[in-house]
Amino acid sequence: MVVLYVVLGALLLLVLLLLIPVRVRVDFQEEFRIQLRYLFLRYTLLPAEEKPEEATEQQEEEASKNSFPTKLKQILKREGTAGFLKSLFEFVNLVKDSSQKFISHVHLSQFDLYLCLDGAGDASEAAIQYGEISAAVYSACGFLFGWKKCRRKAVLVDLNYKAEKSNVRFTCRLSASPLFALWEILHVLKGGLPFLRKFR
Repeated sequence: MVVLYVVLGALLLLVLLLLIPVRVRVDFQEEFRIQLRYLFLRYTLLPAEEKPEEATEQQEEEASKNSFPTKLKQILKREGTAGFLKSLFEFVNLVKDSSQKFISHVHLSQFDLYLCLDGAGDASEAAIQYGEISAAVYSACGFLFGWKKCRRKAVLVDLNYKAEKSNVRFTCRLSASPLFALWEILHVLKGGLPFLRKFR
């Protein structure tokens, strides 16, 4: 009986840990920076640390044999184009459905976008470009905020006739429960296993 209580307690703790959201911060200014945060842990996805590796001729030959184009040619030869495209279409639909379900559980807490266009050249052309980009950006952001509620949001498209280079600053904060992500990943793997096995 004690063992059962210990197992149930461990499962409950695991579920509670999976319900604690993972927070993602995306920044852009000259380059992308993506940072994950879970409880007291932090991990930087981008920019990634570069680790130089010297590949031997044997490793390069094995990588060439196991490369995606080589595998794809083998599958097309074995199943034909129609059979492969049918499997690919089914897998894409599966990923699409699972992605939509997962995105519905993603919370958007901050979205800041500042875009300053350069207008040092032709003023009339810069004004036309400013109008087109403003319409596209504000429409896209309006759609996003209509679909996802956001507590802190700011979007500004500006035009500087003295600037010779455009400037973009972007910050976005997202959070999502790992439990929903794990569930959808398992759903994709279960449904897409026959397709993924083709690339073994």
